[in-house]
Amino acid sequence: MVTFISLLTFLAFYLSYGTSKKMAAVGNLGLEKWSGEHKKPSQLASLALMIFSLGLSCFFWGVGSGTFTFFILLMTVASLVILLAPLRLLNYRFLGILFICSILFETILF
Repeated sequence: MVTFISLLTFLAFYLSYGTSKKMAAVGNLGLEKWSGEHKKPSQLASLALMIFSLGLSCFFWGVGSGTFTFFILLMTVASLVILLAPLRLLNYRFLGILFICSILFETILF
């Protein structure tokens, strides 16, 4: 569940990051081109994913802890996207390995 919330938060922030004018569209994930061409639907989809992720976080951990955890997760994901996207390190292979390891650690440790 934590991995799913993290994935939704990542997708939400990456969609909103793709609508930025300062972002150089690299095209590694394919979302960059679509979000650059369709700014309004991309922003609405990003907002919907963030609200859904916040709701899942509040459902999973409670209102106070869930909100706090969501914002910490959002800050972490945002920092990683802003640092790694210009270096072209965000691709399907890297994200797949990251989330598979996250799912394995989540099932083994929890």
